[in-house]
Amino acid sequence: MKKINITVVCVDSMDYPGCADLLADYPEISLVAQSASLNEEGIWAALGRSDVLVLDEAVMEQVGYQAIRSLHAYYPSIRSLMVVEGEHAYKTLAAVSLGVQGVIGRASTVSMLRKAIIALYSGEGWISRGLAVPIRNQLNQKYVLTSWPELSANLIDRSKLN
Repeated sequence: MKKINITVVCVDSMDYPGCADLLADYPEISLVAQSASLNEEGIWAALGRSDVLVLDEAVMEQVGYQAIRSLHAYYPSIRSLMVVEGEHAYKTLAAVSLGVQGVIGRASTVSMLRKAIIALYSGEGWISRGLAVPIRNQLNQKYVLTSWPELSANLIDRSKLN
């Protein structure tokens, strides 16, 4: 298996001992760069050599949503994994809406970081179970579907139906 090139951008990397520190223990993963900001010199060049970007939610707050969108526009082949604090559906949905392919809770970085990176590198998406459950529960409360015709009848814009 080819080594997976990773860039880690965590605003306060001392608070995230599970990110870059854990990656050094995985032989199939190569750390290209580690930074505290997307604004640091050389980080965008490192992204060009990376397969996966691991970033924390504070980066999104620091640089704004447009920077995350731009990152995916400039580097369409890079897969991104956002580490979030807590299990909040809105954080997961916000990250996914920006083009982030994976979202993992900070509490599960130690046990799931490697699996998430490999899944992203393989072209799959990744959402930690603890983050997916609130979304699923919210959807189940809002939409109780009994059949496909019921779903299609409730859709306002049928052109979005696959």
